[in-house]
Amino acid sequence: MKRKISFEFIILILGALVVFIIGATLFARNSINNVTKLNLEQYLEIIEIDYESGLTETEIVERYQGLKNYLRITFIDSEGTVLVDSLANDLDNHFDRPEIQELGKTFIRKSTTLNINMMYLATQLENGHYLRVAIPTASILQFLNDFIGLSIFIGIIIIALSILSSSFLINQSLKPLIAIKEILQSVNQGEYDEVMTIDKYEEVNELIKEINVINKAISSNISSLKSEKLKSDFLLNHMNQGICVLDQEGKITLLNQYLKNLYRFNIDININKDYRYLFRDDDIQLVIKKAYENKINSNIIVKVKEEYFSVSINYLEKDWANNSSVILIYTDITANRSVEMLKRDFFVNASHELKSPLTSIIGSADIIIQGMTEDEKMTNDLVSRISQEAQRMNNLVMDMLLLSEYENKKNIAKKQRVNLPNLVEDVIKNLEVQVKNNQISINQTVADLEVWISYEEIYQLLKNIIENSVKYGKKDGNVWIDINTGENSLVISIEDDGIGIPKTDQSRIFERFYRVDKARSKSTGGTGLGLSIVKHIVLNYNGSIELESEEDKGTKIKIFLPKNELGI
Repeated sequence: MKRKISFEFIILILGALVVFIIGATLFARNSINNVTKLNLEQYLEIIEIDYESGLTETEIVERYQGLKNYLRITFIDSEGTVLVDSLANDLDNHFDRPEIQELGKTFIRKSTTLNINMMYLATQLENGHYLRVAIPTASILQFLNDFIGLSIFIGIIIIALSILSSSFLINQSLKPLIAIKEILQSVNQGEYDEVMTIDKYEEVNELIKEINVINKAISSNISSLKSEKLKSDFLLNHMNQGICVLDQEGKITLLNQYLKNLYRFNIDININKDYRYLFRDDDIQLVIKKAYENKINSNIIVKVKEEYFSVSINYLEKDWANNSSVILIYTDITANRSVEMLKRDFFVNASHELKSPLTSIIGSADIIIQGMTEDEKMTNDLVSRISQEAQRMNNLVMDMLLLSEYENKKNIAKKQRVNLPNLVEDVIKNLEVQVKNNQISINQTVADLEVWISYEEIYQLLKNIIENSVKYGKKDGNVWIDINTGENSLVISIEDDGIGIPKTDQSRIFERFYRVDKARSKSTGGTGLGLSIVKHIVLNYNGSIELESEEDKGTKIKIFLPKNELGI
């Protein structure tokens, strides 16, 4: 309340000061313009008298040479040609100037000759020539700036004094309410203290008397109840399990912080309401209903958002109020379930991936053993196939082992200073055969930089991505490698103009064993684990990956590795 009153008071003062400064500035500016206009008219009249007395234009300009920084004098003939000007020579035709077109009227504009703002006034002499005088507006602006600065300074003083005075007055006015508030807070903590009546504020004394009567009666009860509640709340809200208690009618009587956060439950609004306000899952509702009907205990696994929980539903004959109730206990099993699913998927995928090469090896070996080969060439072809499939199996097993190490962070790689241009050259040299076969042009822009990183990891990262760009690039295509530093990260960008990745597959390409083009991937010896390995290397360095791809146009993968992870 005090803060709100003070804030509104300050806003009111600020508004008044702003209005005053703007109004005063406009008024001062108008007054100064009027004074300047009067000066111009007087100068114009004096110079006109000098001219009529027989002085030439040049003599008049020379006569007022001492005022050249303040007063500009210009004589113009009837055709607009400048005869003489006190501040400039070789001027263009001035007949189109507004002050010449509208004689006797002042104009404030920027001089194209002097490149400064001036106030102009002109008149026509008896011989048809024009006399023009002008005064720079810089002197006006200086006064206005001084005036505004002084006004702001005075305004700051007024605001400071207003804040101090308003704070004092507000504090004095709120003293009785603050005193009552402090006493009520002490009562809420189980402490009793009598509120003294205030002679100066008779209006609140009746309220104070009533408060004193209530304080004494409830302070001791509040103290003991609050102590017990704090103990139970502390235990319930610091558990790593969710607990909910339903009364004999199925209404929520207790809910710990774990479940409040899990279901975003507003305890103040929904306490003592039916359990279906909290549990919207049909399976849980059915199990709770059976617990009440059959008086049994049961267990169920449920999914909330992306997490899995084992929920124990226990029926109690008597609770603390000697009534029947149901207790639900939530235990998070997400990690265990995720591990189980990963293991299951891994074995299924690994078995599937190993089945094809094993089948090919066994079939080829059986043909050779049974002597079914027609000639030596056929035998050599079968032996070559066995070798290729064995190599494929070996690549697959090595990639699985490597991925497992990265996933479990068991591969504690030794960091060293790695020169990025040399590293990229090593990777390209390793892929030289594939690049040549596909007639790919490698375009690279690599910063001459050394980073503190595991050579093996950064090599694997670059090799897997570049190899994919070469494999899935079009013949006679291009691969662009760009490695440079950003604001907070080392940015690795690898782009190709190959077949691209369909939108439906882009969210899954970093999964293990996932292939966009399965036939092409197997024909090129791919294991489906390369990008998954890349993902885990990046995650181990707290980095991130961005993917841009369009079918038949190409793919770009950008990797951001934090500089603080690389010693940059």
